[in-house]
Amino acid sequence: MVKNFDDKVISVSAIAFGHVPMAIVVMLFLPLPTLESVPYIILSAIIHQGYQYNLISAYKFGDLTRVYPIARGTGPIIATLISITFLGILISKFQILSIVLICFGIIILGLFSKSPIKK
Repeated sequence: MVKNFDDKVISVSAIAFGHVPMAIVVMLFLPLPTLESVPYIILSAIIHQGYQYNLISAYKFGDLTRVYPIARGTGPIIATLISITFLGILISKFQILSIVLICFGIIILGLFSKSPIKK
């Protein structure tokens, strides 16, 4: 949908808002989150909006087949760095190597894509 539509903002917004009806249905059957988790939910929503904004901005410079793998590949690396730095999560060297190799493989798909970079 995003790749074939000229206005990337509208197409990404349609995908995001397309999740709302199912989210409402699911919320009817699951317990509400505790009050202590609300700040984390809000922070997560803000971070996700930043990700969506940067993804849409990146579509101005490259095709979906180039931009999206790079965006998806960098996310887990950033989450790992935040977890280690700010949350004190202990991750073994093998686990870090595994995360880096998987993410690097995903990023490579975007970097060596046949689609042209927009100028």
